[in-house]
Amino acid sequence: MSHYLLDLTLFFIINSANIIISAIFITRVKKPGFEHILGILYLVLGIPTLIIAITNILFQREWWFWIFPSLFLIFIVFELIIDYIKKIEFRNPRNKRILVPYLILYYISIILMWGLTWTLGISYGAITGITYFLQLGCSIYAGKHGVG
Repeated sequence: MSHYLLDLTLFFIINSANIIISAIFITRVKKPGFEHILGILYLVLGIPTLIIAITNILFQREWWFWIFPSLFLIFIVFELIIDYIKKIEFRNPRNKRILVPYLILYYISIILMWGLTWTLGISYGAITGITYFLQLGCSIYAGKHGVG
């Protein structure tokens, strides 16, 4: 597997993640029961991300090619534990002991994954920027409706 294919796959993963999260925020307002299915789709993105992180280690690529996806994986595992295994409500009402690390890990991981897309070229980074700001806008929209 070439480096280009690994990086292109990560490009599709992070953009899929941004689009799925955007849809989750919209469904929290429009169709609340549907967000669970989208959340599972989001979690599934961890499988190819894990494979890519391991492959990048085996290819002895620079540290950011496996650390950045690994942070995304840590977030996915955190999400799995909090939302699906333990089913802890921390968004509403806000539990800052969970919400703050959750949001920090979320935004750091997706911004760093966005950074990796720039290695493919400016158009890849720009596209990922668009999907990043889409999910940010959808987050604001959901927040204004009390379900962010």
